[in-house]
This record gives sequence, C-alpha cells and structure tokens, in this order.
Amino acid sequence: MVYLSISLLWRMPIARSKKILLFVFFLLISQKFTFYQLFGTGAFNPSLPALAMMVGEALYNIFLLLICFLVFKDVLWCVGKGAEKLGLKVAWPMSSMQFKICLIAASVILAPWGVYSALKVPDVKTIEVRLQNLDPAFDGYRIVQLTDLHIGQLLKRPWLESVVDKTNALDADLVLITGDMVEGGVQKLANEVEPYARLSAKDGVMAVSGNHEHYHGGGGWVRHFNSIGIAMLENEHRVIRKGEASLVIAGTVDRAAKRFGEPGPNANEALAQAPNGPVILLAHQPKGIDELDGIDLQLSGHTHGGLIAWVQPLVAFFNGGYVEGLYRVNDRAQLYVSPGTGLWTSMACRVGVPSEITQIVLRASNP
Repeated sequence: MVYLSISLLWRMPIARSKKILLFVFFLLISQKFTFYQLFGTGAFNPSLPALAMMVGEALYNIFLLLICFLVFKDVLWCVGKGAEKLGLKVAWPMSSMQFKICLIAASVILAPWGVYSALKVPDVKTIEVRLQNLDPAFDGYRIVQLTDLHIGQLLKRPWLESVVDKTNALDADLVLITGDMVEGGVQKLANEVEPYARLSAKDGVMAVSGNHEHYHGGGGWVRHFNSIGIAMLENEHRVIRKGEASLVIAGTVDRAAKRFGEPGPNANEALAQAPNGPVILLAHQPKGIDELDGIDLQLSGHTHGGLIAWVQPLVAFFNGGYVEGLYRVNDRAQLYVSPGTGLWTSMACRVGVPSEITQIVLRASNP
C-alpha cells in the first residue's frame, strides 16, 4: 500500500478527500487473505460461497494487476528520465494523470476477465513430442495430461464433470494427472471428486500426488484415488507394451511429502527393475529434472504458468528456470510444464496464460 500510495496517489491532481477514498478502497481490496481468514476460516482455502469468493477474487485482482502496471509505469519513467539525461528527447503521449487513469481502467477491466479465464473449462492444447528412444510401435501414441485441478471451494463437481467429459471425448491411449487434484480433505470432498472415477483411456489412468494432496491428508488421498481406479505412482512405475516394444510410465512422490514426515521423491526407486526403453516421468514440480538420469520426458505442473504472463520470469526463477511449455533439458531428456487445468483456490486470475487440457502426441525419431 505504501508503494501504491506513492506511485499512484501522490501528486494526483484531485481533492484530498478523493485520495483518501481511493486509498481506503485499495486498502480494503488488498486484504483479501485477511477477510478469508476472518470469515472463511482459512486464508488460502476459505469455506465461503463460490459467488462471494469470485467477487473477492475479482476485487483483489484489481489491486494485483494495478501494482504490476504501476511497476511498469515507474520503470518506463526511469528509462525516459535516463534517456533525457543522455540528451535524447522523450515525447510522452499523455499526461501523468491520463496514464494513471488508463492503468486503473485496465486493471478494472482485466480483473473480472482474469477470474473468468481461471474458472472456465479449459480448451484442449495438442503438442507433438519426439522421443529418440521411442519404438515406431508407439509413434502417434496419445497422452492426455491433466494437472492442478484443485477441486474444492471454487472448482467443484460440475466443472470437473465437464473436464472429464472433454478428456474422455479425446479417446486417448493414456490419461496422466500430475498432482494437485484436490483442495481439501477426503471426507469433505469425496462427493465432489467422484467424476475422477469416470476418466477413461485405452491404457488406463495414472497419477502422482502434488503438494496440495499432502496439505490435505496425503496418504488418505493416495488410497482414495487408487480405490476409484486411478493408479497412483508414488515412487513406482508401470510398463505399457505393444508387442516387443515397451513404454515406462514412472511417478515420484511430491517434494512436500517430507514436510509431513513421509518419504520424498525417489526416481531411482521409481525406476527400479524397469525395462530398457523410453521413460516418461510424472513429477508434480518441474525443478529437479536436471539432477535425473534415464528420463526421456518429464510431465509436470505446479507453476500454473505463472498465471499472469509478465510474472512468468519470477515464477520460473523459483522453479528451476521452468514455468510453462516444452523444454529440452539435455541430449535425452525433455520437460513439459503444463500451465494447469484448473487453479489454486485463492488465486483466481489468469491473464495471458490460459489453462489447458494437454494432448501429447508421441513421435518416434525414425517412425
């Protein structure tokens, strides 16, 4: 609020009473997490009606986006001043007041759009990934990746049913879920997550835990998803065969497990006694792939793609340099980081980073 006051309100040619009103408005909408804690019994997963949360998220998005725009404004101002000191003439297209009004207007317009983009059922994005060790028998093999659905307070059963229907319509060979499937405990959400049981693919549905499974019961969720037909690969693997050809699907426990006294990720254990051939590893968080050997493709989520396009470099910094898309890690390994199928309950804002149901088509180097 101090920064907003200096960058936006200070030197605004308006009456002091209006400045005070603006300050109070921005102060109130900036306290979203405080209100969630007071009235929703939890700052990051509040028990509030979905409509109330959508309004709260939209208002907070105004504050969040405006802060981003003000940083852009001030950087631009510094660049302009630096250019003037070098003797360059800088022609500003509008007054400071006009620019600030434009930034406020952009924040107000984009804020509800960010909520809508975060809550809508995602489109299908199809990518092709060429694996050098893939047998031609698996050329064209189609995998659907879902990740970070966070079923809970905002995204509920009807939304999940739509995602499941859209996924099943792809008639994929395999469905893989890379963690953060829920945002709450098993007893509370058992009914909401029932549609997961309807996911289908020719070679089944497999998944790994994310950090949020461990925040809400860990082992209980692993047992629950196994019981409804989702094979949870917690430091283990499965082998898919086509004649003499094989494809290894491995998964590791999320890094957050250690915080709860549970075994952490162990790729060596996950691949123990796996046959020779291409390996696809499911790991909720992308960081750490640089330390692994024997992986052809890792599928991850966790980053949500940064949610806001211009925040991506910062999110990448905290995730090993990875935030969204397909990366070539080394001569063998590739990494695909999905921007997420859903959203974290307390951050309903997507601007320039759409959610997705990812369809991955595997291609052999020499089909």
